[in-house]
Amino acid sequence: MASNDISATRRNRFWLYAPFTLLILIAIAWSAGWFVVRDRAVSAIDRFLAVEAAAGRQWTCEDRSVSGYPFRIEVSCKTVALQRGPVTASAGRLLAVAQVYKPRHIITSLEGPFRLSDDTISVTGAWDLLETSFHGIQGGFQRASLVTERPRIEITGVAPDLLRLESEHLEAHLRPNPRRPAEKAYDVALSTVRTRLPLLDQLLGGNEAADLAVDLTATEAEGFRGRPIAQELERWRQANGKLEILMLSLSKGTSRLQAKGGLQLDELHRLEGELNVAAAGLTGLISRLTGNRSSGALLGAILGQAPEPGTGPANGLTPLPPLQLENGRVLIGPFAIPNLRLPPLY
Repeated sequence: MASNDISATRRNRFWLYAPFTLLILIAIAWSAGWFVVRDRAVSAIDRFLAVEAAAGRQWTCEDRSVSGYPFRIEVSCKTVALQRGPVTASAGRLLAVAQVYKPRHIITSLEGPFRLSDDTISVTGAWDLLETSFHGIQGGFQRASLVTERPRIEITGVAPDLLRLESEHLEAHLRPNPRRPAEKAYDVALSTVRTRLPLLDQLLGGNEAADLAVDLTATEAEGFRGRPIAQELERWRQANGKLEILMLSLSKGTSRLQAKGGLQLDELHRLEGELNVAAAGLTGLISRLTGNRSSGALLGAILGQAPEPGTGPANGLTPLPPLQLENGRVLIGPFAIPNLRLPPLY
């Protein structure tokens, strides 16, 4: 009778401690798995850096660390930098995070200041917040996104004067076009909110902030190779790359514009192509481009070719004759805009 009591007691103790034992075993297995994934992540980073170095692109990740136990893999760098020949780029702290069970979805945050230079063009930037999201697939990526709050960007070397941009919010999305892989086509969606760009103030007048949105497809877009920007653009031009603008929308004060069409670069590195435009409130722009004395005549000729009121879109915009960029000139229908010549981009 006593032996039966002892056996029953042992069985009761087994079921009492079994859940805790199982939990400990699961924790041990999970910990071992996390360290395996961590080692694979470190190996993948080292392979990436080795491949990049072989291609002449030297990446620097100061004070690299890998953490995130138990559910994430976090890779951080105190600063991050890239150099290839005359091209240099650098930024502040980088943090990249991926869930253990979803390692190909990587979310990063990057701190400024950002600097990019190729000995001709220099870009500097700062922001309050910058985050990216990257969905990788075997041999490439499915889509990538960037969101930033209050970006401030300055560019020198592409125009006689400093180019400056400030915005309350900017976001961009990029993906390979799944239907056009042979053309190396990528879809891009970019939008900004309350953007201040002195160049727009000069063109449209006023100092109101602008909202901009553009959806486009770029062909022959091989991605950044670390060459100087002029060389990247020239490679794209020689490959007959095109920007297919599916929709461009701009709103600034009383001025509004929508456009669709295509652009590329001519042999003298100037923009060329054709855009279908609908606009409102652009009288000031035409005055600045043509001079006050001729603006009325040109504007009347342009609007005389536009559809009758009530036959255009219901958004209040007036469809204009096609806007053509050719041989450095800008034409609205058959009329070339005087006092306006397109300079080479590089």
